Amino acid sequence: MSRCIFNIKNMKAKLVLITLAWVATYSSASACAICGCGVGNYYFGIMPQFHKNFVGLRYRNYSYTSHIGAGYKPFEATHETFSSAELWARFYPTKRIQLVTILSYSFNTQVDQGVTKDIQGVGDIPIFVNYNILNTNNQPLSEARVLNHNLLVGGGIKLPTGKYKYTEDPTQVANANFQLGTGSVDFMTNLLYTLRFKRFGLSVDATYKMNTANSNKYQFGNRASGTASVFYVQQIKKFGVMPNAGIYAEDSGKNKQYDIKIDNTGGAATFASAGVETYYKNLSIGFNYQSPMVQHLASNHSKAHDKVMVHVTFMF
Repeated sequence: MSRCIFNIKNMKAKLVLITLAWVATYSSASACAICGCGVGNYYFGIMPQFHKNFVGLRYRNYSYTSHIGAGYKPFEATHETFSSAELWARFYPTKRIQLVTILSYSFNTQVDQGVTKDIQGVGDIPIFVNYNILNTNNQPLSEARVLNHNLLVGGGIKLPTGKYKYTEDPTQVANANFQLGTGSVDFMTNLLYTLRFKRFGLSVDATYKMNTANSNKYQFGNRASGTASVFYVQQIKKFGVMPNAGIYAEDSGKNKQYDIKIDNTGGAATFASAGVETYYKNLSIGFNYQSPMVQHLASNHSKAHDKVMVHVTFMF
């Protein structure tokens, strides 16, 4: 009788262990499928004096927390932080044609169930070519104008220079979003508009990114993003100060693999944005801070946190 009871207890213990192991495995696999939205996230914001060439350095930092199931539990959460040092540049080969590119080096950290994983390296390179359709500053008597416009439209290509390694090996970072690049050649269209009335202004930029499938047959959802900011220009002797505030929004379609949509991917988010740009001769230093207002990411399984960007840029 005692042996029978002992066997039953052993069987129950084994069942509990098997169930716990299965839950842990399922949690790990599912959490990785819904982690952040770090890949292919580009932001320009208010760029220094639109009529000049520039080369500068930027630093960006943003993060996400993801979890599975309707009931949030800390041990199920995955935390991801994306940091990047970027060399950005803008050139005018002709009066109306503008080239913009960003070379980035990323430092990403993922904490999943107490296990920390880090990746770092060169990211994907976007190249934009814009055409200046409207620029009242280039027209005669522009200095006498109270209201000025500048409109550029164009597009570009994103090169797969960043490493993409998507594997189911649990010792590796098994998340398609948590990569240095997408592994695919992607295409963008964009619009940049600036309205200036005396010392006040409005800056609007919008980008639509069309993604293709990579060698793993994984395709990130197309993404639309845009910023609308108001600014005020104040000259203090040789220094120019331009505080600004606005809204940044992004919307991503669901990711696909083998042309099949993946659940708990994609979504939309809107951020409140505030910052300041300073100018001294040919040097510009800027800071931008974004805080989420409304978000629905990965079917509400992923939460975006505040974003920060600083830059030092030389104009010529």
